[in-house]
Amino acid sequence: MPLVRPPPQSTSAPPSQAPQEKQFPTLGVCSRTNYVAGLDDWLHITSPKHFPDFDLCPDCYNTSFRNTRYGPCFSTVPPKPANTSTSCDFSGLWVRIAYVWLFSNNAPDLTLMGNVAAIQHDEDGPCPNLNREDPEVKKGGNPAVTRRWYCLHDPKTNTLVEDLTFCSGCVANVNLIYPCLNGIFRLVANGQKLPATCDLMTLGNAQARGFQYFDCMVEVAEKTMATGTRDVSPLVEYIRKWAAIPFCKKGDIVTGERRYSLPSTVPDFTACEECYTRHIQPLLDTHPQPRVLSQLESSVPTNSGFTCDLYSPRLQQYFQEYSTTNNVQSYREKLTARNTKLQETKMQLQRMKQEHQQLKTQSNMHMNMMRVEQSSAMMSSMAWTTSRWSAPPVDWRGVNSQLTQGNELAMKAAMVLDNMALLEKEWKEFWE
Repeated sequence: MPLVRPPPQSTSAPPSQAPQEKQFPTLGVCSRTNYVAGLDDWLHITSPKHFPDFDLCPDCYNTSFRNTRYGPCFSTVPPKPANTSTSCDFSGLWVRIAYVWLFSNNAPDLTLMGNVAAIQHDEDGPCPNLNREDPEVKKGGNPAVTRRWYCLHDPKTNTLVEDLTFCSGCVANVNLIYPCLNGIFRLVANGQKLPATCDLMTLGNAQARGFQYFDCMVEVAEKTMATGTRDVSPLVEYIRKWAAIPFCKKGDIVTGERRYSLPSTVPDFTACEECYTRHIQPLLDTHPQPRVLSQLESSVPTNSGFTCDLYSPRLQQYFQEYSTTNNVQSYREKLTARNTKLQETKMQLQRMKQEHQQLKTQSNMHMNMMRVEQSSAMMSSMAWTTSRWSAPPVDWRGVNSQLTQGNELAMKAAMVLDNMALLEKEWKEFWE
């Protein structure tokens, strides 16, 4: 649509009229992301318009809407038929994004959120990354799908930024939530269906990068609404810079990517390209430059794996201290202690995982034996009832014995799981 030119700049507003920091809603974890039947406590958006296909669970209502101006927009609805399964629409990522946009802009109602939930996708369907049943999605990856794809259009060069591809499902949601961004994405290859992946609504280790791209889009939308002029140059520049850089694998093994290391001073240290760009490259502009920069070496991609030692805030703090103090011994000791703890934790978790599996298997075995004993006892009792003799009491000793052993083993398995959770929590809080 045509853009309105910005009005002339006015004199600066007094402090009392200064723009306030935006407020954001509380977004809790939805308890009904999967379809369930037999529940009669669903809510609908009923004001100012009724969205009969938008179902909200009570937990999400109480967490995100009850104590806001949007609470009165919802009403309870009559129970659904007993055989109707329903999931909470507020568990959808795009619905939540729409709500954050409405909330932060103090919108009068939730019509946009209802429209996003009811969006009609083209024949290619919604974003493939949101298909929870896809094996690649379950692993935290992006499935490659043959469909029509979009790329960001650079109006300065009248070309497509082909470093990233976006599916029609994500583009449709962006256009609906942020109308001022309509047209920034253009079809690739004149709309031919090609195999590719969506780089926006990503999961796993790539999720943070996808959200960063999305945040840049939101900034463009906000500035467009404030000025009346759309400038996608910052988004184009950001994508051109980061799209070619592999995302950090967050502690997982990295293969086939450039690595940065300190072989002569801190042999344990390796960093991926993203973390080098974010945390080391800015040091080139400092004066005086840290000595660590002269010791740093980069190597071309190989099949030998490595892990990144800059992916967490703790590791970044260690490196920052080293670059400031140049205390090689201290940095070595911290990395060595952490790596030793990591190996110990991995071994403990692997052992506990095997123990849990063994206990569960043994528990299931006893439960199966319990059913056999139960069937045998009942058959024995029935045999007595068909004879002319008085039946003795049913002997449940075998059943009770198997049940007791099965429950004890199940409790031990649950305790192992709890201990695994505590060990993982300890690693995240004190070592990661």
